[in-house]
Amino acid sequence: MAKGATHVLGLDIGNDSIKLVELSLTRAGIQLVSEPAIVPTPSGAVSGGVVVDPETVADVLRGILSEKRVGTRKVVASVGGDTSVVARVFPMPRMSGKELDEAMQWELDRQTPFPVDQVIFDFAPLPIPEGATETENMEVFLAVGQEDMINAHVQALQGAKLTPLHVDVEPMALGRALIGLPGGEYLERSIIIIDVGATFTGIYIFRAGWPTFLRTIPTAGEGFTDAIREAIGLGREQAEQAKREFADLSEMVYEASPEEAVVGEEPEPSGVFDSLYEESSVGPETPPPLGEDLETIPATELEVEAPAPLTPPTPAAASAPPPPVDLPPEVQHARGAISEAVGQRIYDLVTEIGRSLDFYRRQHRNEVLAEIILCGGTAHLQGIAPLIGAETGINTRVANPFDHLETDGIVSPEYLRDIGPNMAVAVGLALRDMID
Repeated sequence: MAKGATHVLGLDIGNDSIKLVELSLTRAGIQLVSEPAIVPTPSGAVSGGVVVDPETVADVLRGILSEKRVGTRKVVASVGGDTSVVARVFPMPRMSGKELDEAMQWELDRQTPFPVDQVIFDFAPLPIPEGATETENMEVFLAVGQEDMINAHVQALQGAKLTPLHVDVEPMALGRALIGLPGGEYLERSIIIIDVGATFTGIYIFRAGWPTFLRTIPTAGEGFTDAIREAIGLGREQAEQAKREFADLSEMVYEASPEEAVVGEEPEPSGVFDSLYEESSVGPETPPPLGEDLETIPATELEVEAPAPLTPPTPAAASAPPPPVDLPPEVQHARGAISEAVGQRIYDLVTEIGRSLDFYRRQHRNEVLAEIILCGGTAHLQGIAPLIGAETGINTRVANPFDHLETDGIVSPEYLRDIGPNMAVAVGLALRDMID
């Protein structure tokens, strides 16, 4: 049952790109109404997840609305980043009602770095795992955002003649799109969502659709691009293009044993990067050797609903290795060069994911982590899902939130699959009032 607006825009304003999805709740299900939009964020308009130039962002939004011919001005937006928003789970003595409300006012000082008179927050006690004994403590989910940051987002929306219904936090939107929308078994299992964005990676563990563990780390997409730029001598745009076209992490998962390795001369440069060098400000001269919910109009309160009861999770199977593919020598050389350049940063990411899961398992020894869902722009890297799956021992797949929407041929399934990892937050925002 819908809880509010049934024809809504989901808007994710990020450092790297702005994503917009238009959804409508119909008798046939949740319908994609117009072609999703994903456009580059103007340089300097957003920093650390904060809109610092509302007028420029509003101008971009007006252009998107006109081009896509959207049929509603009602919007749910998100706030993110790791400097102006805090979303965390922590233990506190078991209590409820007015006593809990008063205790949370005191907890704000301990749980957030912001002055309490300059923030907007909301919270909810998390459900007790099925079969667990009720103890004197409970876990509480808390979301806090700086009021000025939220108001800057709202200013950009209103400048584009949009009507903001809610401002949500990104982990809640991701859970809604990737766990709540599929429903059924996903709400009965413990699922990990890993959002590999431009400037940071979010590692979020959900139980019964609610986040029970949240951590952000700085190893993310821009670090991989920088590693390519430094190793091969490309400009930033060219390094980003090379990452998207040639990064292949498959060999990091399924490497040949030492006795099977073929020892030979280093291959000659293939020239595959020549067109990139021509556009690069760095140039090809002797590259170095190859080698890192808040609800407000403007600021009011975040509305957090009562969590659902839990049922025991079930384990998932591990991913299988990809089939071998014959590639031209120049493409093999390019893939090898790019993969070597990003290798250490990728292993840093996988190591931090493993540490996070180990920490969580020590706190929740009887809980089975069933599946990892990857989203964010870097989820597109070939081989990253099998690599994470192999290193963690947990079945890992790339997100596509459009799988559970009615699309009616508005755009091709292939296009929706390609943009799916980037659009998960926007889809989850638009769904806010449409699913339980």
